[in-house]
Amino acid sequence: MERLAAGTKVALALELSPGAAVFHSVLVHKEDGRPIQVEERHVNPAFAPGYLEQDFTRTTPFEYLRQLGPLDAAEHIIEAVLPGDANRRLLRCRAGEPCLLLTRRTWSNGLVVSRVQQTYPGARYRLAGRQAYN
Repeated sequence: MERLAAGTKVALALELSPGAAVFHSVLVHKEDGRPIQVEERHVNPAFAPGYLEQDFTRTTPFEYLRQLGPLDAAEHIIEAVLPGDANRRLLRCRAGEPCLLLTRRTWSNGLVVSRVQQTYPGARYRLAGRQAYN
């Protein structure tokens, strides 16, 4: 967890100026000791000034942010990717093993709260859905 200057891509995603201060965290989520997700999040300090002081072994970043105020919009993008070396090591994936990347931005009262990129080992997940039509 760290405070850093937003690069162009992160600044655009958070609707901030390049170089603006943002909070950054990288978390590995596990199930039965096995890594199932790498979560890289950039947070707008104007919405969550205490973000870096949180203990995310007790709550998730999403739950913490949701407690701060109403999250009233979200954007989700899902794509297949080959993970970078760091994420591949954290997820214990084989070289060339595809992953699912979920990129989500959330808003509260018109302010972009955060942008998170969640990387999942593709072989351990599948997407399914059911929709009723009336």
